[in-house]
Amino acid sequence: MAVNQPTESGTTSGVKKPALSLGKVINLSMGFLGIQMGFALQNGNASRILTDFGADVHDLSYFWLVAPFTGLIVQPIIGHMGDNTWGRFGRRKPYFLIGAILAALGLIFLPNSNVLAGESLSTTEFLGLSAILWMGIIFLALMDASFNISMEPFRALVGDMLPKRQGTLGFSVQTILISIGAILGSAIPWLLNVMFGVSNEPVAGSVAPNVVWSFYVGAIILIGTILYTILTIKEYPPEEFKKLQGEEAIDARKKNMFSEILMDTLRMPRRMKRLAWVQFFSWFGLFTMWVYTTTSVAQNNYSTQLGQEDYYQLKTMLDEYDHSQLTGKRLESYENAVANVGGLKPSEGLYFINSSVASFVSQDLFYSEESIISRLDDILASGQVEIDPDTRKAFEELKAKEENRIVNSKLTAIVAAGSDEPDLIFVSKMKALAKEHQIAGDKTGFMFSIYNFVALIFAFLLNPLAKATSRKFVHFMALLLGGAGLASMLLINDPSYLWMPMIGVGIAWASILAMPYALLIDSLPINKMGVYMGIFNFFIVIPQIINGFIGGPIIHRFFNDYSIYYLTFGGLLMVLAAILTLRVREPLFHEKDVQRVNA
Repeated sequence: MAVNQPTESGTTSGVKKPALSLGKVINLSMGFLGIQMGFALQNGNASRILTDFGADVHDLSYFWLVAPFTGLIVQPIIGHMGDNTWGRFGRRKPYFLIGAILAALGLIFLPNSNVLAGESLSTTEFLGLSAILWMGIIFLALMDASFNISMEPFRALVGDMLPKRQGTLGFSVQTILISIGAILGSAIPWLLNVMFGVSNEPVAGSVAPNVVWSFYVGAIILIGTILYTILTIKEYPPEEFKKLQGEEAIDARKKNMFSEILMDTLRMPRRMKRLAWVQFFSWFGLFTMWVYTTTSVAQNNYSTQLGQEDYYQLKTMLDEYDHSQLTGKRLESYENAVANVGGLKPSEGLYFINSSVASFVSQDLFYSEESIISRLDDILASGQVEIDPDTRKAFEELKAKEENRIVNSKLTAIVAAGSDEPDLIFVSKMKALAKEHQIAGDKTGFMFSIYNFVALIFAFLLNPLAKATSRKFVHFMALLLGGAGLASMLLINDPSYLWMPMIGVGIAWASILAMPYALLIDSLPINKMGVYMGIFNFFIVIPQIINGFIGGPIIHRFFNDYSIYYLTFGGLLMVLAAILTLRVREPLFHEKDVQRVNA
């Protein structure tokens, strides 16, 4: 009696799933480019945006909790729904489109939270946070939920459309497209400032223009790339899908979704359980990097601190300032500045001043921007200070503006050089300090673009390296290099060398995006590909949630708000993740004819 042989999908169907051409594999994942561009904009700039809105460094991790909580809830639900439903537009594609539209709205609204809150809500507080910060948190949540709605179906689509022998290729192509999107998203604020002259100095309480415009560009590209995938990929219709995957590939029976997700979680394959610990510590380190790199770079590599004499001058100026005429948003900013500066403790004799305090103090508090412009005009007219043509042109353009006339740090330094007023000279220092924060923010974006560029290059090597050694060995070495790179940032004081740790981080990132999934799909039942991809996401988001709760208090109580030490801790946990990879049951080096060892 003839017996049907199992296919690559693990079913008893006699029909093998056809391999796709490289072009179709690219089309399959093109939307990931846009998703990751938006994700990179969020990673590189969310902390910067929230601090511009007045958040303190030790509170940042709480705001970032929005991302993992939404992923924890959304991904398994979307995965379960995709596994068990089919509509006229397909199985996974409707979720792409819904997620793209909502994510684009989040990208547009997040950097404009202060505009949407308006003056009427500027003094409103809830649970100790301003309305502007709450508005930012809401749009951050919208953006994260939307990324998750789109992201999980893209992972599952690889399992739907590709035979398992193309699984590593599919996830490697995803990693390449993710890296391209991340490079663009990370570098755009820097490029807009350096190449197109879009200012990176915000009005106090607002977001720098180069960041705002970056988010607009990201929203457009996000929509465009997801539409490209929707229009170029045709999902298998239900009957054909059943032939390729087996009769249980799509189960239309009515089920209790949440009880099914719970039972599937309890029935996780052994390999998935072991990979879960690898994911846990990998993503704990990544979350630490995304949340705290901007402030760590500002503190460790740029002049964002004051010596004791300057600190006490700032504190005295704030304490003695007649704030009775301040109202609304300006009064709130003043009170926040007094509380923040008053609560600082020195680290090695220096006091870290955050970006929102520096911007507020240096803009219109002690000297109005109009008075500084007037004094600068007098100084330049007298000829007592020589300036280059580009600086003079910038000043003439500033004078011609009708609103938001903010004198940049270079022009204020000219005023200070031509003045004998101690307070004006000090305001010039604060302008320069505020500028250093924005430079650190741009540097973080540049660093993130470096690690994503490295990930792009390394993604091309993942498949051949895995064939030459093993998927397990590649992931082990990648995590080891990533952890070492992240931890080494503590030792680098010159910002021009900050690209070096990003090489290791980029190698780790490329592997994290591909290898755990390539290792995982061998052990998953094909009819539950989507829900198990969503459950696997638990071990991405749970470490971020834990980190979000403990990170801020640890930095505040043990590191005196200096986050660089916690960044080092995140790197060490990534090294631990590398060691735990060795528990996955696959040889570190396999013979050419041995490609899979089941858990």
